[in-house]
Amino acid sequence: MKVLREILSRFKDDDEGTVTVEFIIILPVLILWWIGSMVFFDAFEARAGAARVSHLLADIVSRQNATNNAEIDDLLTLQNKLLPREPVGNVRVSEIYRDSSGDLSVNWSYSTGGSALETDDIPTSILPTLLDEQYVMLIETAVPYIPLADWVGIEAQTWVNRIYINARFSATIPNSDI
Repeated sequence: MKVLREILSRFKDDDEGTVTVEFIIILPVLILWWIGSMVFFDAFEARAGAARVSHLLADIVSRQNATNNAEIDDLLTLQNKLLPREPVGNVRVSEIYRDSSGDLSVNWSYSTGGSALETDDIPTSILPTLLDEQYVMLIETAVPYIPLADWVGIEAQTWVNRIYINARFSATIPNSDI
């Protein structure tokens, strides 16, 4: 019994190799934490980039005196060049009009890859207050996002940004193709 107590005592007091064992135990946790941090940072950065590009496209549209479908297709090309990692998204530009009775209608709408905006589908919850007989432009961008690793908790999704903006140099921006 005395020998067994001596062996257990020596084993309990021996601290050689504990740093290596602790490192081997904690290393997978550190690697997973690092990869997870990179995925979350990438998602936040991609989301912010998509919002910045949406505001840029809205600013470009607001400075036009007239537009056509080819110019709106060029906006999608610009979006894809500014967000090269993301797959091809969608850009929809619509002009919304409020008549003298307060009713909203879509004057024209064009989408690069989806359906045009219909009057019944106007997102009124985020619509700014419009005066009677006022036009407003709605620029919608859809940017798909695929995470670097899907096991972190961020799934593949499409971020949609909706920006209302007034024309800067005229009351309306006509589309010559519609």
